[in-house]
Amino acid sequence: MSIKIKLLRLFPDALILIVLVSAGFQTPTILAEEPKRSANRAPNVIVFFIDDLGYTDLGCYGSTYHETPQIDQLARQSVRFSDFYSANPVCSPTRAALMTGKAPNRLGITQWLNQPNELHLPLEEVTIGEALSEAGYKTGYIGKWHLGDKDKHLPQFQGFDWVRCVNRGGSPGSYFYPYKRRGNKNKPNGILFWDVPDLDDGNEGDYLNDAMTDQALSFIKENQKSPFFLCFAHYAVHTPIQAPDALVDKYNAKLDSSGEQPRDVIAERNGARTRSSQNNPTYAAMLENLDTNVGRVLQEIENLSLRENTIIVFTSDNGGLSTLASHRRSGGPTCCLPLRAGKGWTYEGGIRIPTMISWPGQLEPADSSVLGITMDLYPTILDLAGVAPKPSQHLDGISLVPVLKNNAEEDLNSRSLAWTYPHEHGSGHSPSNAIRVGKWKLIQLTDEKTSPKDRYELYDLQADIGESKNLAIEHHDKTHQLAKRLSEWLESTRGGN
Repeated sequence: MSIKIKLLRLFPDALILIVLVSAGFQTPTILAEEPKRSANRAPNVIVFFIDDLGYTDLGCYGSTYHETPQIDQLARQSVRFSDFYSANPVCSPTRAALMTGKAPNRLGITQWLNQPNELHLPLEEVTIGEALSEAGYKTGYIGKWHLGDKDKHLPQFQGFDWVRCVNRGGSPGSYFYPYKRRGNKNKPNGILFWDVPDLDDGNEGDYLNDAMTDQALSFIKENQKSPFFLCFAHYAVHTPIQAPDALVDKYNAKLDSSGEQPRDVIAERNGARTRSSQNNPTYAAMLENLDTNVGRVLQEIENLSLRENTIIVFTSDNGGLSTLASHRRSGGPTCCLPLRAGKGWTYEGGIRIPTMISWPGQLEPADSSVLGITMDLYPTILDLAGVAPKPSQHLDGISLVPVLKNNAEEDLNSRSLAWTYPHEHGSGHSPSNAIRVGKWKLIQLTDEKTSPKDRYELYDLQADIGESKNLAIEHHDKTHQLAKRLSEWLESTRGGN
């Protein structure tokens, strides 16, 4: 958050005028470089940030078991990316990347934040919320944060004026009212990390996605007359895997009528197991409910005649939970095939995510194979909104507006994307790094147990999207070249600006 905005929030009213004068504050303005908009007003921005949504979980990305008609319709109105990636295979680092436009390892956040934890998103970072707030936007944040569990590290101190349903952990205690964890013991200072606040007036049987969407609709209605930015960070479809009974029954019946037989799990390295088909009725029911609630938001902005002046970004924080350590027999609740593995891995299943951007009348619907990554969303949103860029802030992201407006590909597809996940994970993953350049993907295994001859895996994603054939020895020069680029990236982004 910028010093100006932070001071406004931290100092009492009597001191605000003094702070404004001493800081040389000027009324924020929004640049008028974009095409003509309704009433010459800057566009609204809504980011749907879904938790653990796998690449093939949606109908528009290939699922035949899950039903997501509202999101599929949004995809038909969007520039839909086939090769978009999360900044990390787990949640907190990717969330830091969305907020800052920086590779999460620059911020020292390379793992999900267990609670309690002193690690948090640094307050000196100018988040996308702050950037748009400074430009005159009303800013709202609802749902999962997972970038710090102390009061002073929550979204209201990172550029968001309106904040709802942000707990202090990485998942809700329950998706059913009162959204608390059973048997939850008091933590330091009496904090219950998994309880979801701001929803005290519910009734037994109420479902979290529905209640959160009610809150989001209120924000949109209250701010319909001024440009607003809403980051709707759903807890779904993260564990616990829970859904309304009627929807679960629907998908049980669908599974029974299909006659499909259960498939064997897929063996992964380190003895991990990957689910081999999408056949979890409760997970499918969670997805349909999520889809319905995305549709409710889209319908509301239609009802308020805001759709043509609203940019919609839909993305995920990492791949689907399909792979688990060996003691979990069936793998995770979803399947990311044809991609390899899932959440927690630097294989494609862990980092390739569904992403789409829509703005009727300004962006022609299209499918794009341009490489993109979470850090790109910050500068892209600023660019679309006509707000001045902050290159020293979002220094690991680039604006994708040339792709969105002109379908430009050549320059962007020569860029390299890289990841570091130097941790073990409950999915069975052991520490690794990865880099993609064009069709080539190199994975570097950094576990001390890995022998030097097995340290690198090279894949041609154009021919082998499932990363099944290691070409590291066959293409030794390419392996060496990418390993060098990966090493340079790791060094340039290690632990600070």
